[in-house]
Amino acid sequence: MTDGVDDLLARIIEIAVRTRPDASGRIRLPTERELCEQLQVPRPTLRERLTMLETMGFIHRQQGSGTYLTLPNSRFLQFYFEVARKLGFLQLPEIQRAMQMMGLEMASTAAIQATGEDFAAMERVLAKLVASEGIEALVDGQFEFHACLARACHNPVLVIVIDALASVIRSVIAHRLGVLSMVKGAFERNVDAYASLLDALKEREPELARSALQECYALWRREESKISLLYVQE
Repeated sequence: MTDGVDDLLARIIEIAVRTRPDASGRIRLPTERELCEQLQVPRPTLRERLTMLETMGFIHRQQGSGTYLTLPNSRFLQFYFEVARKLGFLQLPEIQRAMQMMGLEMASTAAIQATGEDFAAMERVLAKLVASEGIEALVDGQFEFHACLARACHNPVLVIVIDALASVIRSVIAHRLGVLSMVKGAFERNVDAYASLLDALKEREPELARSALQECYALWRREESKISLLYVQE
């Protein structure tokens, strides 16, 4: 994509955000003819850029009504991160470290911002984790716990980021649980660590919650070291 294309896309978005919402609260873009006149570009060029914006989820075309500005959902970002991982631009250890850094900040914030509803949601997920059978169910449960933690921060940016990284975060969790499956009692200890984290969050002590999540990560490392030790002994 050239600088000229980037500039044209930015100009289209700028026109859109300057447009006042209609009676239904939606932002309707000017017609193609009006946009061509404002931007001084031919209609085929404009349509190409509008198609790009529609693909990315920034606009929605409604036949007979017009073109409206929308907020893209996370599917586009999920696709981006998944492709980046498969092409080797992102490695699981890098994702794991980023996940841990975000997790620690989320734990600290959630200890302050979480509501009773947030705690109830985490309790339901924890109950599912306790009853889980098989790695797939545990992956789903652990990811959902992290998603609950993000929502408990009441910061929409964190929710979007976690949702965008859903696929790669699940890959990290699945990899770790695959390792833990080789250590007797590791799953139970893992679930107990999440229970301790929830207790710490309810104490409303940010550092205590942070330490509890650090212990979850430390537990993973200790269980992994047991596998390494077994290989050395063999």
